[in-house]
Amino acid sequence: MRSVSAGQPLGEILSKRQKWLLVVSLMLAMFIGAVDQTVVATATPRIVADLGGFNLYAWLATSYMLTSTIVVPLTGKLSDIYGRRTFVLAGIALFFVSSIACGFAPSMVSLVIFRGVQGLGGGMIFASVFASIGDIFPPSERSKFMGLFTGVFSLASILGPTVGGFLTDSGGWRWVFFINVPFCLIAFPAIWRNLPSRHGVVRPRIDWVGASILSVAAVVLLLAFEWAGKDYDWASPQIIGLFIAGALAIAWFVFQESRHPEPILPLYLFKNQTFLISNIVVFIMGMGMFGALQYLGLFVQTALSASATASGIIGTPQSFGLLAASVIGGQVIARTGHYRIQTVLGAVAVFVAMMFLRTIDTDVSRLAISAYMVLLGIGFGLVMPTLSLSVQNAVAYEHLGVASSSSQFFRQIGSVFGIAIFAVVLTNSYESGFENNLSADTRAQLGATAVRFEDPTLNLNPAVYNPIRDSILAQPGGQAVLNETLRAQRESIASAVQDIFTGAAIVAGLSVLLLLMMKEIPLRRTFHATPAAGDDGKAGDAPALVVGH
Repeated sequence: MRSVSAGQPLGEILSKRQKWLLVVSLMLAMFIGAVDQTVVATATPRIVADLGGFNLYAWLATSYMLTSTIVVPLTGKLSDIYGRRTFVLAGIALFFVSSIACGFAPSMVSLVIFRGVQGLGGGMIFASVFASIGDIFPPSERSKFMGLFTGVFSLASILGPTVGGFLTDSGGWRWVFFINVPFCLIAFPAIWRNLPSRHGVVRPRIDWVGASILSVAAVVLLLAFEWAGKDYDWASPQIIGLFIAGALAIAWFVFQESRHPEPILPLYLFKNQTFLISNIVVFIMGMGMFGALQYLGLFVQTALSASATASGIIGTPQSFGLLAASVIGGQVIARTGHYRIQTVLGAVAVFVAMMFLRTIDTDVSRLAISAYMVLLGIGFGLVMPTLSLSVQNAVAYEHLGVASSSSQFFRQIGSVFGIAIFAVVLTNSYESGFENNLSADTRAQLGATAVRFEDPTLNLNPAVYNPIRDSILAQPGGQAVLNETLRAQRESIASAVQDIFTGAAIVAGLSVLLLLMMKEIPLRRTFHATPAAGDDGKAGDAPALVVGH
């Protein structure tokens, strides 16, 4: 594939056939990173059982999340300058090598390190793929392809748990990493052949200091929220120190970006109302919705006494709703040219779904939860890809990579914040509810054993729970005591999860209000904004300077 000159969109030189070949290649690249996350999550318990190191259980996901988050902004900026090809290929290569390394990992420590390298590759792939869509299609055509790529991500979420379970049960957990190898071997030459490189690039002064400061700030804050309430108390010197360090790093980053000629994240983009509101909504949705959903599985397995498999099945319909809404919504925007009403309707759907989820109790049917999840998926499918489109449409073409990566960055940061914040809500609400739901007589009969039931997941570990259960049943009236204790547990976890979804519903309502405030910028039929766009990177409404295909 021939190269293109700096600043020239791919859509201006590629034929229709070449565009479709490139789209399929990019979809394959994104599918690799998307399916890996769900496949590994399914295999994690077996991995820990084989390698040991239970204290590193959470780090299999955390290490990937940390590295993928910090690499996104830098990739977005550099790909705007040097083109996407180098970074997609580098991401696939890193993913390929680290997948093999993960598959042969001899210990949990080495596996956590290799997962961190895998996160670098995954972050580079995701940051480059969505920006590449903007290189191929102008905003007026881009929506339907945004929907298709979001659909691919949804498909990976649907297939991942099943594939992960099958590979783990049949061939062993190492195959959940080895399965990435053939996909990488197909995706790499496909991208190499179909994605042009960029020539004529003027080497700018890259803000490596700003990139380093942002990476430090992200890691410090992510670790603070990851460790708070689990490894250390929220008021501990370690957590407070991390928050202070994170705040100082952010202040330093803002100062650095305000004075550097080539900032990693240009601060003037935040003067653009669409850019600002879209990223705020992405952040709070990541915090409120993705953070809250982490605890739905806990509710299903504890309050409803369902299996882990049943828990996965109940949540799967969300992916079907997301898949359908993203594809259909993209087609509607491409035909009508309007997207604002879709974002508002999607946010309303998310809000309504959260209001339904905040009513779930110990007597709720699994079918009802699945129905709520379908509605939630529809809302996500209408909002998330549309916000990515609105941000890309609102900024100048030279900021396409920065705009695309910013949405991913803020969503991931928001999700981590939400998980940590709702963990505090869960713990405090559950402990308070268990205290109130357990009668004084039952607590007295339980004695010191009552403390063990302050862990809502106690009965999910038979090796620990069965001896406790047997000791209670051996007492006079032990069955009644056990029944009341378990009832108190179920009601308390249900109440705690209701509090979590109440918080998520409030955040969803705030998203609706913010999206109502956001003005719609007409989708450009060409790649470049008008000269009147100004320094804020906002796209003009007049015909673009460069005529598209």
